Amino acid sequence: MGGPKAVVLRCRVTMESRVADVFTLSLSKPTTPEALRAFRADVTRALDEGVRSLLVDIDEIGTLDSPAIAALIVALRAARERSAAISLRVSRPNLLDTLRVTALDQVFAIVVPLPARPEAAVPKRRRRTAPRRTVAAVAAVMVAAGLSFGTAAADSTPAPDEIVQHLIAQNVRVATYEATIGVDVHMRSFPYLADHLDGTAYFKRPDHFELVFRKVPALAKGFDKLTSDIDDPTSWERRFTISYVGERTVGAHRDVVLRLVQRVRGMIDHEDVAVDPDAWHVDEMEWYYYNGGTIAMTQDYQNVGAFSVLASQHATIRIPYVHAAADATYTDYKTNVAIDDSVFTAKR
Repeated sequence: MGGPKAVVLRCRVTMESRVADVFTLSLSKPTTPEALRAFRADVTRALDEGVRSLLVDIDEIGTLDSPAIAALIVALRAARERSAAISLRVSRPNLLDTLRVTALDQVFAIVVPLPARPEAAVPKRRRRTAPRRTVAAVAAVMVAAGLSFGTAAADSTPAPDEIVQHLIAQNVRVATYEATIGVDVHMRSFPYLADHLDGTAYFKRPDHFELVFRKVPALAKGFDKLTSDIDDPTSWERRFTISYVGERTVGAHRDVVLRLVQRVRGMIDHEDVAVDPDAWHVDEMEWYYYNGGTIAMTQDYQNVGAFSVLASQHATIRIPYVHAAADATYTDYKTNVAIDDSVFTAKR
């Protein structure tokens, strides 16, 4: 039979046959890194062989965690790049709720089978997997040839787009939040001014972030823009060309470093972003200006309930005629609360 074959690596990831020009995949737990790499490889093969409509059954995945969501988003991007469509088949209430809370039901077509999942009537022989020796051989070839979802070997650093999707998938159950922010700004050059700002930080999925200060003196202008740049990776691929440039030691661990170059060039030559590949946090971000100026921001995090959110930020600004520092703290988080859209449109 023609068409892509299933690759199963320490998990149950199966491809079913093509029906009515729709290619169906089934993704189930455990969602190990090997499992998700196998899933992405299956998607790639299907698309490369001309499939233009993919249906991913996720009912047996248990829970949609950050790695699984990142894999689905990367698959969606790959499908769109080939003018293909991808849908999710799901009936479990907890999964439907996650899709709703994360706004993924707005980017994926959702198929809810009624009254029961169609797979119940499918003969088991259609779900057989490849022999163990075949699977091992295919896995060995993939590692030796450096095959993954479009880039490096399975045990290497993720591709830049995968890193970005992991960042986007952080705190997937946080639909909104608001927090109290306090910022201390100090001029390290003449006229050596200092000030304190109080305000509120607002976030709403999929990509709305805003800082609203009670007063914004001229010396603090732009701090909200820096914070927005870091907290909005959903816009990075639209605004920048992104490349992997190496690793950097941050604290007691190693971060991967991405370089962002503006697609529409302005005053900034490039931005470097240091990402913790275990926690999927942005630890540091540096802006390099054509005039020789630099701005560097570091971040620390705290746990609020089940979520990992910003605790503090420190920015050092060194641009012509200005040397300053800004320290911000975030407290009193309220998650998944109602936030009016006018909060995000007022400044525009």
